[in-house]
Amino acid sequence: MSLELVMIILLLFLNIPVYKFLYRVFFVDNDDYNETVRHTFTPNIISLFRGEYWKDRMNTTRLHFFIIICVGIVVLEYLVLNKVFEILA
Repeated sequence: MSLELVMIILLLFLNIPVYKFLYRVFFVDNDDYNETVRHTFTPNIISLFRGEYWKDRMNTTRLHFFIIICVGIVVLEYLVLNKVFEILA
């Protein structure tokens, strides 16, 4: 296994407390999260007929931002650590 892959896997596990913090920032409770996931996988046309179109769009956007921020944190940490290892080597 390459050093880069090991570093990424390690960062994914070390950031679990950060993910939990962000989860509490983005979602009120588990029911809120479950509703957000439900809206994400419900086609927009169905949400429109149910009268939940804008709620669907907001929940989908909220989940996407949560995922993007979590992935972005790992990417930024990887880039910083990679640069530190380059300088030290």
